[in-house]
Amino acid sequence: MRSATRSRLRVLAKGLALTLALLGAACLHSTAPLPSLLQLSGAWKYTGVQTAPVRETLTGTLTISRESGTSFQGRLDLVAANQQTGQSSVLGGLVSGSESGTDVIDFDADLDVTRRHVGQIVADTISGTWIGTAPDGTISSGTFRAEREP
Repeated sequence: MRSATRSRLRVLAKGLALTLALLGAACLHSTAPLPSLLQLSGAWKYTGVQTAPVRETLTGTLTISRESGTSFQGRLDLVAANQQTGQSSVLGGLVSGSESGTDVIDFDADLDVTRRHVGQIVADTISGTWIGTAPDGTISSGTFRAEREP
C-alpha cells in the first residue's frame, strides 16, 4: 500500500474514533430529574364546573407526584355531578404538564377525554379554564380551581 493511502486511512480512522468518542460522551448525560422550579408536589383540592355540553360540578383531588425543572406529572380523580339529572360519574386519569409562562401552568388530564387545563398560580391556588374534545368531535369546556391541601 502506498504511503499517501496509509496516511489517508489513518486520518479517517482517527476522525471516526473521535466521532464515536463524542457520540459516546453525549450518551452519558444524566436523565435524572432536574430540581423542581414549580414546587407543586402534593395533593390539591380540585373543584370545577363543566359549562358545555351539559352543566356538571366537578370535585376531587389533583395529586402532583413528580416534578423536573418546569414539568410535572400526577393524577386527577374527580366526581362529575350532572346538575340536571343528579347523576354522578367517577373520572380519573394521569396528568402531565409544564409551566408555560410566569406563574402559568398548562396540563393535560386524560379522563373521559383529554382535558387541557391552563391556569394561573397565585400562592397556593391554581385557577383557570379547561377544554376537551371527544373522539366524536363533541367539545366540553369549563373552569377549575385547585387549592393546595395542608
